[in-house]
Amino acid sequence: MSSVLADFTGTFAAETPAWDGPVDGRILLGKGQLVLAAGDDDTVRIPLDSVFDVSVGSTPNFFDPMPGTPVTVAYRERDNRLAVAVAADEGTIEKFVTVLYKAMLNGTDVTLKHPAKVGGRVTDAEFKGGLLSLQTGAVEFDTDEGPVTIPLDSVIDFDRMERAVDGTTRPVLVVSHMDGGTALTTLAAIDSNRKLSILGRYLRRVYQRVIDSLSQLSLSEAETEALATIYSTGDMDVSLSSVLDTEPKQVKRLLHALHEKGLIESKDGGPVLTAKGQIVVTHYLERVNT
Repeated sequence: MSSVLADFTGTFAAETPAWDGPVDGRILLGKGQLVLAAGDDDTVRIPLDSVFDVSVGSTPNFFDPMPGTPVTVAYRERDNRLAVAVAADEGTIEKFVTVLYKAMLNGTDVTLKHPAKVGGRVTDAEFKGGLLSLQTGAVEFDTDEGPVTIPLDSVIDFDRMERAVDGTTRPVLVVSHMDGGTALTTLAAIDSNRKLSILGRYLRRVYQRVIDSLSQLSLSEAETEALATIYSTGDMDVSLSSVLDTEPKQVKRLLHALHEKGLIESKDGGPVLTAKGQIVVTHYLERVNT
């Protein structure tokens, strides 16, 4: 295979009568296809443009358990929806999945509106063309006006919605992310619904990691109140001590604790929320409102 992007040994299973259960062999990923090779003449070849989903950590019930960390790749073959599962050690699978997403998404034409919102204010930005690429720790859109980079650890929410793009209603990804304490919203439309779904799956995986890490976080009532106050006061020139009705020394200790937990960062105007802090506050407000 020319232009091999990944080549490793592991265990795999496929919906094919040639294999009776999981087998060991080589997994090769090229720019255009994924190949599972149990032998020189015993292979399954999957065109990447037929893949519509990637799921890490689980396998379909019709596959027997496999050792290591599994990843399931779902694809279409004619009118059939099929799946293969690959398993290896966690580090190898993590690298493989990253390269797989890049192989499927890099160079994709995107119609981008950035920023569509700054905080809660809708901007007059227009949709413009660009090229999508997945970078280390970021999603980047290369436009005529320069790159638009969204660090993955800045994403606070995303959704798939219908929006008017150049006079036509199309599905778009709505990505909310933090930039220096300010919440921005970016809209991205892709002509291929399949690729839009794959990009959504990629972002969902990263976002879920953040949510899982926050589930282990322990916050006192005072820390939660301080976060909510920073969120609600925003750019207002107010004293946190007066709003919280707390001594300045205690406020300083609270801010230090929140900074240590990665929930706030310091700006010239005072503390601002990080992406993790924004997510914590959003979930807190949802609980309060319900």
